[in-house]
Amino acid sequence: MNILRFEMNVPAEVALQCSEGVAIEGRYGTRMMFNLADGRVMYVPPIVASRIEAEGIAPGERFQLCKAAVRTGQKRSVEWLLQRVGSEQARDPVHSVVAPGASETRLEHGLRVSAEMANAKKAALKSQPPPSSGIDAIPPFAPMNSGDLDSNGDASALTLSANVPSPPVTKLEHALKTAISAAHNAERFGSDLGYVVRFDADAIKSMAITVLINMSEKNPR
Repeated sequence: MNILRFEMNVPAEVALQCSEGVAIEGRYGTRMMFNLADGRVMYVPPIVASRIEAEGIAPGERFQLCKAAVRTGQKRSVEWLLQRVGSEQARDPVHSVVAPGASETRLEHGLRVSAEMANAKKAALKSQPPPSSGIDAIPPFAPMNSGDLDSNGDASALTLSANVPSPPVTKLEHALKTAISAAHNAERFGSDLGYVVRFDADAIKSMAITVLINMSEKNPR
């Protein structure tokens, strides 16, 4: 059996031996078989047979069928074009591939389909996110908020990250912290009693020296 094979985007000129097709069930679903005037047969989707009937294609009348590939974004589909030979205007496709009243040559149709596929490919590439680099994978520093401050609104009480080892505390540092803490507590205690007292830098230095001497004598107080 000589079967007409439709190539994608290539119009085929045919003439029917009989305007009525025969439904054939196959692995791809139902197809309509038409006997052609030149002795060949063609298989087309049922919607093409319906269009042939709607157009009133008579036996022996020559017309063109084109199996066109159409791509819209990421979606691909196959459309069938029907056009009478010698007509000035192209017939509407089965699924509206060409605008009504517009005529295309075979070259114009091929160029249009190629341009549509190229534009869809560019759009798909633009929609993809850029590849991430090692720098982008490093998380940014977290911003400071009010919850990171101590009760006095001072950021000096922030805790260092666990990943950063703290240096060992020296005796001098311990003595200064002890003196500052003692002065702070004494000032607060005096304020609660209504007795205002303030320790200046020299007073705190003297207290720290005293604490350091006591630590050196191994008799902390």
